[in-house]
Amino acid sequence: MRGNRERAGGEEGGRPLRYRVAFFLTALVALALVVTLPFSVKSVVDDILGPATSRVTQIRSPGFSLPRGSGSERLRSREGNYTKLHLAVTAIDEVQLLATIRVSGHHRCAGCAWSHRVRLVAITDDDATADGLPPSAAITLPPTDIAVTETVQLPLRGHPIHYPFDQYQMVLGVAYQRLYPDGRREALSGSQADDQLFLSFQELLPRNTMKGPVALDPRSVRESDDPFEYSQAFEVRFERPPYVRVLAVMLVILIAAAAAYSVFLRPLHDLVVNAGALVLGVWGIRSILIPSNIAYITAVDLALSLVIIFVLGALTIRALVFVHDEAQLSLLRRRPRSGSPGSGSNRR
Repeated sequence: MRGNRERAGGEEGGRPLRYRVAFFLTALVALALVVTLPFSVKSVVDDILGPATSRVTQIRSPGFSLPRGSGSERLRSREGNYTKLHLAVTAIDEVQLLATIRVSGHHRCAGCAWSHRVRLVAITDDDATADGLPPSAAITLPPTDIAVTETVQLPLRGHPIHYPFDQYQMVLGVAYQRLYPDGRREALSGSQADDQLFLSFQELLPRNTMKGPVALDPRSVRESDDPFEYSQAFEVRFERPPYVRVLAVMLVILIAAAAAYSVFLRPLHDLVVNAGALVLGVWGIRSILIPSNIAYITAVDLALSLVIIFVLGALTIRALVFVHDEAQLSLLRRRPRSGSPGSGSNRR
């Protein structure tokens, strides 16, 4: 009888400890919710009530100082020729790592016997070791045409599996050339291009924010054997809004906490009955976090898969232990429970 009381006292002493650990972990989750909720709400409000499109940024070479007066006023007052283009990123294909850029604008070439060509070159860090030229897209402006509207696709770099912490980078080099009727090509230098080529950039993506563009030194992105001389170069980055990241982390943590509660604190019978609903609930979080056009595996999918594996694995282990005790086996060498067959409480 004394041994039974000691074992019962040990079990009663271990039970509060388990709940204390659960209370501590739950308090940490609640504290994280309280701290991050204001920032998430602010990000959501800014995204909903803010402008639907990002600001338009003028692309200028490093060290170039814009004279007094707006660009439009300068163009109307000057007699020379010019090209004015607006680049707008309208879509990103995360699977093929392609950015769709809408190019629109106009140019003036009074009395020109040549055409102009603006070539956008997507530059990456490993171009020096790769054979051939980097991917590019050319916009040709004949002297007889005034307006131009084209859509081009250029590659970018990123890791889609890191969603919603994925980032995409694109470095563009701009080559401004004259195309003569006899086939000659003349690249305009940086100072000439600054006075004749006017570029602006804008991001029009619904679930991404843009950082940049950041002007780069055109000489720093050009390899020694490149046939093009870049007049301008800049870098842009795209990432998810802050609230998307916070929402993903908090929902995964909360569903993992709910799964841990069901596995460790609920009776085995309730856990078996509700296991299917728990798994469906875990996977249903994906439809909230990930847009329907994303069909590839992301970090959210991997995290939710780990939660499901944890639930089903823990259910299997608890069922194995339950069957072991009911079969009165001693293979697992567990301490017998108070009141179980073979314990001292049943002995007279």
